[in-house]
Amino acid sequence: MGTTMTKLSVERTPLIIAAEINMINQQTKKALLTGAVEIGKRLKEAKALVPHGEWGKWLEESVNYSQRTADKLMQLFDEYGHKLPALSGDDSSPNSPPEANLGYTKALILLGIPEEEREQFVLDNDVGSMTRKELQEAVQEKKQALQEKDEANKERDQAIEEKNDLQKELDEKDSKITELITQNTELESQVSDYKQNYENGQRNVTPQQKEPEKTPEETASARKITDVQFTIHRDNMLSAYNELLKTLAALAPTDPKLKEEYRETAHGIVETMAKRLKVYPPEIQTNLKIRTHTTTLLSAQKPSN
Repeated sequence: MGTTMTKLSVERTPLIIAAEINMINQQTKKALLTGAVEIGKRLKEAKALVPHGEWGKWLEESVNYSQRTADKLMQLFDEYGHKLPALSGDDSSPNSPPEANLGYTKALILLGIPEEEREQFVLDNDVGSMTRKELQEAVQEKKQALQEKDEANKERDQAIEEKNDLQKELDEKDSKITELITQNTELESQVSDYKQNYENGQRNVTPQQKEPEKTPEETASARKITDVQFTIHRDNMLSAYNELLKTLAALAPTDPKLKEEYRETAHGIVETMAKRLKVYPPEIQTNLKIRTHTTTLLSAQKPSN
C-alpha cells in the first residue's frame, strides 16, 4: 500500500507537465526582459564614459551590438528599469507592474504607448495571451486613438482661443461704439449751442450788418469740402458695417447666442439711426429733446440680458 501511495504522489500527467513548462517559459521571459533592462542600464553607464564619437566603435568591438540594438536596450531601461522588482532587490513584490511579466519582444512593442497609458493598456487587453501580431495591431489602434484625442483637444483649445480673441475684438468695438456715441452727443450739444447763439445773434443784426452773399466760386469751394467730408463719413460707415457683418459671421459657429445678442444690438442702433435720418437735422426746440435722442441711441446699443 505504501508503494502505491508513493507512485500516486509522483505520478506525472500531461497537465502537470504543461503547467511546469508554462511556468518555466514565463520565468524565462521575465528573466530575459530583466536581463535586457540590466544590460540597458550598463550601456547607459558605458556611453557616459566612452569618448565622444567612439560609441559605435566601442559597441561593435566590445559587446558586438549595433547602435540600434543598444538604443533599444537603453530605452527598455529608461521605461521599465524603475518598475522591475529585480532592479529594486524585491523580486516577490506584490506591487510588481504587469509589464514585468512580459517578454522582451512585447515589452519593446509596448514602448509605442505612452508610459502613463501603458500599464492600464496591459490590464485591459490581456497582453500576456496575445500574439506578437495581435499586440502590434492593438498598440497601433491605441496610438491612433490617442492621436485623435490629442487632435480633438488641440482643436478645442484653438476654438477657445479664437473665441477669446473674438470676444476681445468685440469688446474693443463696443468701447469704440461707446466712444463714438459720446462724441456724437458732444457734437449735438455743440450744434445746439451754435444754432442758439446764431439765432440770438441774427436777432440783433440789422439788414445792413448781415453778411454779403457768397460768390459762386466760394459756394463751389464750400460744396467740394462738403462733398469730401460726406464721402469720408459714408465710406467709414460702410467699412464699419462690413466689419460688423464679418464679426457676426465669425461668431455664429462658436457662440450663436452671443452673436444674436450683438446682432439685435446692432439692429437697434441702425434702426435708431435710420429713423433720425428721415428728417435731419430735426427742429431743435430744447436741450431736453437732444438728450432724449442721445438716450435712445445709448439704450439701443446696450445688449439685452
